[in-house]
This record gives sequence, C-alpha cells and structure tokens, in this order.
Amino acid sequence: MSKKISVIYSAINFRMILIVAETLIIYFFYDKFNFNLQIDFTILSIAIVFPLVFSITSAYQKRQEAIAEFNSFRNKMIELTNLFRAVDGTNTKEYAAFFKTLLGLQDDVLQILTEKGSMTMHQVRNKRKEIFYILENYKKHYNEREKDSIIRVKNELFECVEKLNTLKIHATPISLRMYCLVFIYLSPLVYNSNILASFDKSNFLELVVSIFFSIMIGFILMALYNIQEYIEDPFDQQGLDDLKFDKMMVGKNEILD
Repeated sequence: MSKKISVIYSAINFRMILIVAETLIIYFFYDKFNFNLQIDFTILSIAIVFPLVFSITSAYQKRQEAIAEFNSFRNKMIELTNLFRAVDGTNTKEYAAFFKTLLGLQDDVLQILTEKGSMTMHQVRNKRKEIFYILENYKKHYNEREKDSIIRVKNELFECVEKLNTLKIHATPISLRMYCLVFIYLSPLVYNSNILASFDKSNFLELVVSIFFSIMIGFILMALYNIQEYIEDPFDQQGLDDLKFDKMMVGKNEILD
C-alpha cells in the first residue's frame, strides 16, 4: 500500500503546485472580467499532448535500452570469466582474481551511472588496458579459437560500457522538453475560457465541477511531464522506474568454486 502511495506522490512536486495556483488565478480572472476566448481544445493535442507523449516515449525507450545494455554487460562479464576458466593452464585462484577484477569494473561503471563517487570514464577506459594485459599474460595457453572468443567477448563487454555511458550523458531532446513545459504553463490561458463558457456559474454544483475540470487539465499535463522527467535518467536511483542495480549486478556469490 505504501508503495502505491509513493507512486502517486512521485508525480507531485513544486511545478504541480504552481500550475494549480496559476490555473485558479486565471480562472477567477477570466470569470471576473467575463473574458470569452473560444479556442478549440484540439490545439492542446497539437501544441502540448503530442510532443509530450513523444517525449515520454523517447524516455521510455531509453530506459528499455539501458536495461538491455546492462543485462548484456552482466552476461558478458560471466561469459568472459567462464572462457578464462575453461582455458587449460588457468586455475581456480587465477579465475577468482580475474573475476574480482571484473567486479571492480562493474563497481566503477555503477559509480559513473549513478554519479555516486569520483570515478571518471577515462579511468574506466584504462581498465580496458588492464584487463587486456591480464588476458595477454595467459595467451600462451590459448589456441586460436579461444583467443578469438576471449578478445571478442572482452570487446563486447566494453562496448556495453560505452553504450551505457552514452545513454547516461545523452538525454532526450532538451529543447522539446522545455517547449512542453512552457506550453503547459500557458495552457490555462487557452482552456479556462472554454470551461467558463460551458458551465452555469450561478449553479454551485456546476461551479465546483468547472473549477475541478480546470484544475484537472493542468494537473494531468504537469503529471505527465513529471513522469517523463523521472524516467529521463534510468540510472540515478531517484525514480521508481530506475534500473534495479541491486538485483541486476553480478555478485561475488556467482564466482564458481
């Protein structure tokens, strides 16, 4: 139950309060001066709803791609350690040491994605050389097929790292999100006049309903914008839909005995 409540409150912030206050001010301002502006509500779909939905879809696709890439990163770690251990001439101790090196790489990548720590992408890229040199120390034990497989998986592992970093630093179009936010704040100027003209304000019930619908439109639009913002960065661990790293990352218990 508490989780459901937290989901509801996650879409509410200072912008929500601001749009509700703005809506009420404009509503009563239009009412006081009998302002009558007849504009088709279709303009809301064209100017706000369509670009807002497009922005949310882009953020969602980014999140799904991030999940796929981190899952691939995880699998490549396991695959590379398995290939290393399968080579004749490597023992359990060497395998465990190599596995822990990759676990260190994973921790460094998580620091960059979650922005918790001082790790930089340059340092992570240097890990690529470190892992390459570790593997090269055992090249006399590899046959050609094993060598090709190990190098391929190592390259794919770091390709996942680069893709995750790219997803981190490249947001969905900022200009589109700012456009949506500006027009959401302007939207009460458009729809409040139509709502006032559609209800009989001398009837208390209709007055309440008209105010409710006036607030609800702005509330919904801003809630959608807030949802988009929460899923914009699927790595920062601040939104409810972020990647569950604690359940996805490779653990020390996965080191084979």
